[in-house]
Amino acid sequence: MAKSVEILPAGEIRGAIVLIFLTVGNWHRGFDRLVRVVDELKEQSVIDEDVVAQVGFGEYRPANLEVMDFCSPAQFQSIAGEARIIVTHAGIGTIGEAISLGKPVIVVPRKAELGEAGDNHQRTTARQLEREGKVLAAYETSELAQKLEEARRFVPARGDGGQGILSLVEDFIADLVKRKGG
Repeated sequence: MAKSVEILPAGEIRGAIVLIFLTVGNWHRGFDRLVRVVDELKEQSVIDEDVVAQVGFGEYRPANLEVMDFCSPAQFQSIAGEARIIVTHAGIGTIGEAISLGKPVIVVPRKAELGEAGDNHQRTTARQLEREGKVLAAYETSELAQKLEEARRFVPARGDGGQGILSLVEDFIADLVKRKGG
């Protein structure tokens, strides 16, 4: 059974409690692999702070995290705003929102070969944003504990107004059009 999450008004914090926000978006396949590893790290006390997890359509139900299936944009802003670290899939909308808060963001790209995505565009997104110094990326879930440690010292680069990722999206679309014969 999922634990309920108290959504705090913007600007309110939980006092001395430190928080990690795990969010996997709302894609219909969920992202159980990521949710499971965060739950295991919490159970093993590798993560010693509270974790609020937005788990979407996933089937795995974590036992050690505060769980919500979905959240509104206002809820996302509230929880992310009080989080010390944001752990997320490499969905560009989620990453963009998280980066705008100036907090450490750890991205874990979904993998097409595991049926988590239709292709590996999230890996490309993660690599570009990692090169720009805006995120930490864990390409395997086994890297997540180390990335959480690195996030304690990570200061994300402030931006170019998204030009790097915009170029990446433009290249991706041009490649799609070329492959489709357009």
